[in-house]
Amino acid sequence: MKRMLTKGVLLVMVLGMFANVGFAAEMKKVLILSTVRSKPVAAQSGANRLEELGFIDQKTVTNVWVEVSATTDSAQLVTQVKAEAPDVVLSFTGLNNVMSVLEEFAVPVITMTAVESYVNADGIPTANVTGMYSKLQDIIFNSYKFLQQVAPLKPGQQVVFLDNPQMPGVVPKEEVIDALQRLQIPLKAVVNGAIYEDWQQAILQYNDDPEVGWILHGAGPSSKRDGSGIDAAKEGFPWLQANLKKPSISHDAAAVQAGGALCGFSMDLNDVGAQCGELAARVLQGESISAIKAEYPRKVTVALNRKTATKLGIVFSMDVLKLANIIYNDYEGKDVIRK
Repeated sequence: MKRMLTKGVLLVMVLGMFANVGFAAEMKKVLILSTVRSKPVAAQSGANRLEELGFIDQKTVTNVWVEVSATTDSAQLVTQVKAEAPDVVLSFTGLNNVMSVLEEFAVPVITMTAVESYVNADGIPTANVTGMYSKLQDIIFNSYKFLQQVAPLKPGQQVVFLDNPQMPGVVPKEEVIDALQRLQIPLKAVVNGAIYEDWQQAILQYNDDPEVGWILHGAGPSSKRDGSGIDAAKEGFPWLQANLKKPSISHDAAAVQAGGALCGFSMDLNDVGAQCGELAARVLQGESISAIKAEYPRKVTVALNRKTATKLGIVFSMDVLKLANIIYNDYEGKDVIRK
């Protein structure tokens, strides 16, 4: 009897060893690309969604995080990607220099924004990239329409748009111009705001221009003049809170909370991150990247900041308050109404 038990235990141990060898062979890797200023909330949400779907608990996936920026050296990034040899890349950057590098590899890529360049009219990938469209359908038009209700322009007033040509897929200049024309809102100027100092100077200039009613933001600056990066949460938003004197709308609710914009009309970053995680899970389950169609964000966040409104001398109407699902009463996120 003891011999039988001993043999049984040994058999279980041997089978366990073979099972572990097979399991290790199936281990897969997800490379997550993010930046300080490019929605780390979404990146973390994507990783969390993979865990919720069971991959991390089953120890079948390991996540590798790499920080990149608009000034990341392409050769260095190529080396990093080759060294990690991931099964799928989750890119939460929206940066052209990063995406151009990822296009060189056969590895499937899921991008949080700007998938338009990598799929056909039906959303089917034309290369090794799929993911999320840059925004909700017609979000720019609808956001400016909302801003009209929040802070109507005075007769004769125009608007200024701060563009970032380095990140054209985030808030395309052409779509901004089209939306303003459809709403019959006059555009005074388009300013290149890719460099932080130029972006600041433009805001200070148009703050004091009585002909300018709104200062509209694109993707925000990519870097400083010396080539260093920008931390939007620690530098950009606080600077706007202290200096911006005109109504503006952001496609990032965090900017509204921090006082960087009066109101916001945006995709829900947590949910977008989760959608990216779900797309990555399909790749890890063996689905071809070519069969995974691009998706639009599922949820919209409409945000207001009462403290900024008071600073600008604006009172929100009841109709505007009803439309919002997040109302900030401070800049710290401590006094918030969520619907």
